[in-house]
Amino acid sequence: MNSPKCPICQQSDIGKLDGQRAVCRSCSKSKRCVFQFCLACQREWPRDSSTTNSCMLPNCALRAALLSDTKISDPQSSARGCPYFRACPGCKALLTHNGIGCPNIVCPHCGRGFCFRCLRQRCFGQINFEALGLLNHRLSFFQDEVHVSPCKVVDNKQNLTVLGL
Repeated sequence: MNSPKCPICQQSDIGKLDGQRAVCRSCSKSKRCVFQFCLACQREWPRDSSTTNSCMLPNCALRAALLSDTKISDPQSSARGCPYFRACPGCKALLTHNGIGCPNIVCPHCGRGFCFRCLRQRCFGQINFEALGLLNHRLSFFQDEVHVSPCKVVDNKQNLTVLGL
């Protein structure tokens, strides 16, 4: 795992205070006040909870899991290279791929299907349409509903705002 960095300036010049709480020396100097943040969820530490060493921000554990740098490394998995954890775009349940079959999964909590790689609702994953003799214009009726080009792994950090986390 990489050394922790400040979520604002991305510097490694941080000091761990206690529990999940850390202080960024660079941001504190530039802001002229102590800048504290949660090492787990990477958000500013609430000023009114400076006496506790556990983060009390909503969805801290969920954000921490999604920000983890652990990736699926199984070479046989269709989800290889994806973050180990994903949040369902529907209900935000924390999920992982079982490594078997295509990258499309169905959330066992809300029933929403999505691609574990690109997080789109409808995706053909890595199917090579040209190898199958199909041309993209033949699939034009799917244009707005299906992502027909090869999907790319989306980083969870890019998706936190969409999820409202």
